[in-house]
Amino acid sequence: MGNIGIIGRARVGKDTVGKWLVDNRGYRRVAFADALKSAALKVDPIVGHREDEVWDLVYGEWELIQTDADLVHLSTVVADHGWEAAKDEFPEVRRFLQELGAAVRDIDEDFWLRAAMKKVQEANEAGVPVVITDVRYRNEADSLRRAGFHLVYIERPGVPQMDHASENSLTADDADYTICNDSDVPYLLWALENVVDRIYAIESARHANRL
Repeated sequence: MGNIGIIGRARVGKDTVGKWLVDNRGYRRVAFADALKSAALKVDPIVGHREDEVWDLVYGEWELIQTDADLVHLSTVVADHGWEAAKDEFPEVRRFLQELGAAVRDIDEDFWLRAAMKKVQEANEAGVPVVITDVRYRNEADSLRRAGFHLVYIERPGVPQMDHASENSLTADDADYTICNDSDVPYLLWALENVVDRIYAIESARHANRL
């Protein structure tokens, strides 16, 4: 099987696709954001607050007597909700990841790329294909293509487009295959399986030509 890179905006089904490839085709999931998330947890910024209500029985009726607001750190939110829910429920989480990632890219455009490609090399040397679930930038797509990756773009009509370079730098024109996720999950996975079968045929032909 060949390595696969997934392109698409937030909430189009990239992680669903990645999980299917891991569970059903023996892929190893790698993400450019893995190293970014590790760095973000070490910084552990405040990303919101929680309000705890204190109620008391007053003259036979429960009354709200106090509301305490506690600041919440990133590590707590991720531990309680996981990364995806944390980004949805606490907008500061997504904003911080985007800004931290962009700040490092301004210094070294390929920093996050190199961290991910090291994991790709380790997996491939062990005979395991890789799916990268968050291809967002031109340099990432170009590097993966040079490394022999098959790029798959997932689009989902009606999903809002976020105003950040990490969400709108690439389009379907940058991919080898496009999947339109406009139905249910079984349809998405059926379309994915068709693409994977085509990739398998291409990789088999490449292997035969090398013999």
